[in-house]
Amino acid sequence: MRRIVMPVLLLAVALASLLGSNYLNDQLHEDLGEVADDDTVPPGVGTPLVSTRRLTAMLAPPLTEPGFFNALDGMMATAPASACLNVTLDNRAFYESNANIQVMPSEAFLLLTLATAHKELGPDHTFTTTVQSVVPMEDGVVNGDIYLVGGGDPLLLTPEFVATLDESENRLHTPVEDLAQDLVDEGLALVTGAVVGDATRYDDLLYVGSWPERMIESENIGTLLALQFDDGWVQFPMPEPAQDDEEASGEASEEEVGYLAAENPPFYAAALFDDMLEARDVVIRRSPRSEAVSNEEEAYILASIESAPLSDHYQQILDNRDIETTELLLKEIGRVTSGTGSTRAGTRAVETVLAGVGVDDEEFQLLQFDGSGQDPASVATCPVFTSMLGSEEFSPFFHELLPTAAEPGPLQSRFAGVDDPGRIRALSGGSSNTTVMMGYIDIGRGQEMTFAFIANQQGAESNQAIRELEGRIVGHLATLEAKPSLDDIQLEDLRAG
Repeated sequence: MRRIVMPVLLLAVALASLLGSNYLNDQLHEDLGEVADDDTVPPGVGTPLVSTRRLTAMLAPPLTEPGFFNALDGMMATAPASACLNVTLDNRAFYESNANIQVMPSEAFLLLTLATAHKELGPDHTFTTTVQSVVPMEDGVVNGDIYLVGGGDPLLLTPEFVATLDESENRLHTPVEDLAQDLVDEGLALVTGAVVGDATRYDDLLYVGSWPERMIESENIGTLLALQFDDGWVQFPMPEPAQDDEEASGEASEEEVGYLAAENPPFYAAALFDDMLEARDVVIRRSPRSEAVSNEEEAYILASIESAPLSDHYQQILDNRDIETTELLLKEIGRVTSGTGSTRAGTRAVETVLAGVGVDDEEFQLLQFDGSGQDPASVATCPVFTSMLGSEEFSPFFHELLPTAAEPGPLQSRFAGVDDPGRIRALSGGSSNTTVMMGYIDIGRGQEMTFAFIANQQGAESNQAIRELEGRIVGHLATLEAKPSLDDIQLEDLRAG
């Protein structure tokens, strides 16, 4: 009987060893990925079969608690129907809700324009405004016209307009009076012709062609030509001088002055420049007008002024949510990339740049008509923004540009209760109809979330409720803590002695 049992036991042990070996072999291949066609293991594999490295997934705590995603689902269930949330973790899909629906991103389009400008123009790009003539200046005299040639500078502002800006605003601008003074310093004393405004660097559309009339009439948007002063406003409200109590109790003040756009911004710029020169004792014989410098004659540059570098404009655009600067920047992108200074040429360049970082406009639904998101027909999906923000090319740019919740600003008060609010870096904005927040959350251990939340609620008088929801969503995302790596838990491999 024992002679029969022993062989059976030996056979059972052999079968068990074979099965165990096959299991370990399969587990090894699962850990290492696919083996080569000849069943050899890729070189450089240093983890033995018996190792605590293979226990990391069991020993390390899970990245999320069971209710983490359920809580997000619950929050998104209370959001408007036209709302999306997309979250990636280290550029891998992590959470999404309505990721494929089209929404109006409003000012989030600013980020697409800024990213394209950063790539196509570069942070050191400047806008140059020149004064030219077709005859040289001799002994302080220009025997003919002088041309004020616009280079697309969006911030050519007069001292009077700068005085209207609130103290809290970013006051970056190009002082046009310095250009007039430079001409005088070069010796200009007499112009026998006129000051002529030339805005031909861009197209002649005062506004984005697809904008509805109500937007243009809202007094929130200036004109969009390559040469214009003060955002194209010919009239704007001036700050009231300080009054003592007696004056304040006197006669009623005159009717408040509103904004009025120039019908011909280059002509208006030429007229203002004419006034600046005459105030500096330059004699100008003829009245100002607007037209292009002749291409058939040699042009002499009498003076020029450069804007601040584009890197400074990035911050000004974000601080002030400056529509005019953004739209002129889009035209400049079009001019540099295609030779055509138009909104459409600029948006085509945006589409090309986004495609370069993997944003498929058909898959992600991108339809852009302007650079600032003012056009209600402009739509996109949330993954457009997480793809761009998380891209290797633009992530460093936006990490430097976007504010954190630890800095003074709108994010600070909203996330004051979050542990280490400096971990949140985001764009926050919108209107009564649109709410937008997108950016990054550092969850520790070198891991980072990229997120985009956009909600549309047509006809709403206030976005307070949805803003509160947005804050809860981002605050909840910020509770996530990174999973420790093997180095974090400091385990050593177990090897046979």
